Amino acid sequence: MIRIDTANSFMSATLKILMLVSISYGCTSLKNEKVAVSHMSEVLVLPFIKNSPNECYYLDEFMPTPDNMVTGKTGTLSLRYYTYKYATFKDWSRTKIVLSFYSSDDRCWSLFEEYYVGDAI
Repeated sequence: MIRIDTANSFMSATLKILMLVSISYGCTSLKNEKVAVSHMSEVLVLPFIKNSPNECYYLDEFMPTPDNMVTGKTGTLSLRYYTYKYATFKDWSRTKIVLSFYSSDDRCWSLFEEYYVGDAI
């Protein structure tokens, strides 16, 4: 059973990391965005990943290189946030996507959140 104070600190750490990811994308220049748009034909197709605590993914073995990755810890759990500017994932195509994972051993990871951030231009 998760205690309320542990759940609150986990949520707080998650929100802090998501803010860091958002800030890092807010600092990109228009010049960089134009370059990225010219490479739209190189949209990544991300592997279908289930959002289930019973799944175990070895991310380092099969995940494509992200445009940005933020890592952190909350308590005994490790967190990873993969961000792709132009990707296809499940029903989302050519969009900015953030996939969030947690692990207790830094080997086996479970997906706990997936975000569709916005349409690719």
